[in-house]
Amino acid sequence: MRALSRPKPQPLRPRRVVPSDRWVGWLLVAPSLLFIFGLLGYPLLYSLVIMFMDLNITRPWLGPQFVGLGNFIDMAQAPEFWASLARTLYFAAVSIILGTPVALIFAILLNQDFPLRGLARGLMMIPWAIPHVVNGVIWARIYDANYGMLNGLLYQLGLIQSYIPWLTNPNLALFLVVIAEVWVSTPGLTLLFLAGLQTIPSELYEAASCDGAGMFQRFWYITLPLLKPMGLVVLVLKTISAFGIFDIVYVLTGGGPANSTQVLGYYIYMESFKYLHVGYGAALSYVVAAIILVLVFIYVRLLRFESIREGA
Repeated sequence: MRALSRPKPQPLRPRRVVPSDRWVGWLLVAPSLLFIFGLLGYPLLYSLVIMFMDLNITRPWLGPQFVGLGNFIDMAQAPEFWASLARTLYFAAVSIILGTPVALIFAILLNQDFPLRGLARGLMMIPWAIPHVVNGVIWARIYDANYGMLNGLLYQLGLIQSYIPWLTNPNLALFLVVIAEVWVSTPGLTLLFLAGLQTIPSELYEAASCDGAGMFQRFWYITLPLLKPMGLVVLVLKTISAFGIFDIVYVLTGGGPANSTQVLGYYIYMESFKYLHVGYGAALSYVVAAIILVLVFIYVRLLRFESIREGA
């Protein structure tokens, strides 16, 4: 009997995309693209232009006047800019030094298996979920010189003899603002570290325990090295947050006393919206963005150098 011959399958040809289909796709996404450009692109391009202009909105009839690098020259010669930059660097350094270890400790604790762990994780996120302005009001009440919780606690413990006006002390005000910011940002950093911890295989810890490694050795040789990429993310986010901090400073101190808490974010606000030097404020914003990019580049290079050195 002759075997039945099967027809040979025809090779599939790629479907031709007719120009009309391509244009339909662009037409479908065009409203979203226009909205994004109007919301983000136009202000960005406009700020790029006006940072080379002398634009004061109290005199709109004069219009913007081109000054070239004049805003940047004024910035370099302004003592207020350098003082605000120094305070911002201090703010970033102290915030990273205090906030990162605390967030890592909380993440390690919340990564353990214990009853009501989900509830504990949820409660941990409350400060982060509250708006920053509300957090600022809360900490203003805590630091209040007349009925603040901090004064009441220290007085009851016998550590102070009378209530202290904390936020009117130029030597303490900025540090106290950092404490408030750390309280607000720690839950978010804890969540990032917790996500990093859950990517570490438990078999590594079990093998290390079988080899006699203690808790500190497991943390030093397993947890820390494998958390370095997430640590870089935390470092970048903390730096960006510190250079853009405004709301807590505005609510707690308003840049005072004696400009001791006037960081770059608040300095840009004052120049742009109080003194109405819009062009100068735009130039300040781009300088801050450039500083952040340089710091992030340094962070990434250091992490890469460390990885190469460990792999050698």
